[in-house]
Amino acid sequence: MVVMCHPSRISQARALAGECAELRPRVVVDPDPHGFPSPLRTAKLAWASRDPDATHHLVLQDDVVLAGDFVAHLRKAVARRPDHGIALYVNRNSLHNSYLFRRAAARGARWSPVSRFEYTPTLGFLLPAGHAAGLAEYLSTIPDEFRDDDDAVTVFCREQNIPVVSVVPSLLDHGDLPSVAGNHEHGVRRAVAFAGHVGIDAAHWDEDAAEEVSEETGEIPFVLEIYDSRCLIRLTRPGTGEPVDDLFGWYWHDWCHLLGVTADHVLETWREHVADGSPGARFSFEVSSELWAAGYILGFDVPSSRARAASPVLRASVGSWLACGLAPDDYARLDESSREELVDVCLAGFQAGHAASVSARSVA
Repeated sequence: MVVMCHPSRISQARALAGECAELRPRVVVDPDPHGFPSPLRTAKLAWASRDPDATHHLVLQDDVVLAGDFVAHLRKAVARRPDHGIALYVNRNSLHNSYLFRRAAARGARWSPVSRFEYTPTLGFLLPAGHAAGLAEYLSTIPDEFRDDDDAVTVFCREQNIPVVSVVPSLLDHGDLPSVAGNHEHGVRRAVAFAGHVGIDAAHWDEDAAEEVSEETGEIPFVLEIYDSRCLIRLTRPGTGEPVDDLFGWYWHDWCHLLGVTADHVLETWREHVADGSPGARFSFEVSSELWAAGYILGFDVPSSRARAASPVLRASVGSWLACGLAPDDYARLDESSREELVDVCLAGFQAGHAASVSARSVA
């Protein structure tokens, strides 16, 4: 195991290593800290600094917060997926991976697929030792100017056909230290759902050990995004090589019919929900109905036997959806109570969408 760091954060890196001392972590420092910011430069050393006796190699970045009993969780998770690459964190506003994570949480799953085309979350990433050696060799061929180790990891795992999953919930979160890699423009970075906030223990990983992990989402693969208080659909078109991080998505109302969802029914169920003063009635139509639509489409997308609307992990996942997806002015007007009410709106939409999905499947 390695903690990679900038020299300005050596104390934080050593403290982090101390929290998981039983894994015999090493601290690897940026070899050119006064040069241009390049996470890749340090990642090359981190992936090459493997314990020759280890079965797996984990690289953590210096600005993470670990869940309680981190090592116990990690050992259980690796035992369940010994041949996989495992991401220990997914960013709440990543365009593709965050929806795959939320969909997994909605299914009550312990694992989420990681996109083969979006950047791989490398805040905390683990590979079997053989693949870690291959990754180190691959990274050594890439100029430091490429900067983005997370994109390089995606290409390597895809080309080597290495299955990659993320844990659900995440076993670490992003800390509050300012970025030294020039990532300030990405705003606050937090996990979709952090294990430290949802009350799980290591036995969590004992369930669903044989669970299949698939990136596919229905007949037309898609992901959902909440951006600027609007629900957007992104059709992912796997196999085409198209980027998943273009600057726009398609408005749900105009395109949800491609997924088998009827826009009028989505709004009808929302009106029925707020008509009797249920949570959501006191919010604007624009905010309340958009979150309802996001929940509805997510619910429609989840297999009928696996919906977990009351899961603390799903609730946390929806809460982070609001935090990164509402327009700044909309979010600033909310207090803790109203944020929880809007989570309830989204989850009620989830249940309505799931019910519609069960009905549609029974007719088919």
